[in-house]
Amino acid sequence: MSSLNPERAARRLGKPTDALRLFEHGFRLTARCRRPGCIHTRELAIGLLLRLYGAEATLEQVGSRLRCSACGTRGARIETKYVGRRGDGR
Repeated sequence: MSSLNPERAARRLGKPTDALRLFEHGFRLTARCRRPGCIHTRELAIGLLLRLYGAEATLEQVGSRLRCSACGTRGARIETKYVGRRGDGR
């Protein structure tokens, strides 16, 4: 029996159809370039994304609007990581 909250556990992987509001607290978002051979990644400010795109924007919609600052390729894969309530990796 797991002690994890099942809703939180399901969001750990961050499906492309998940809304940004689900990741507002306790998560870290990272954009990874989709171009083969480019290994550029960048941590995203969730508060800024919420102001720019709105709480109902999906990870897929936000990722499609991002451009890699290293190679210029449009579109990024957004990865989610649960870091806990205090952001300390728990």
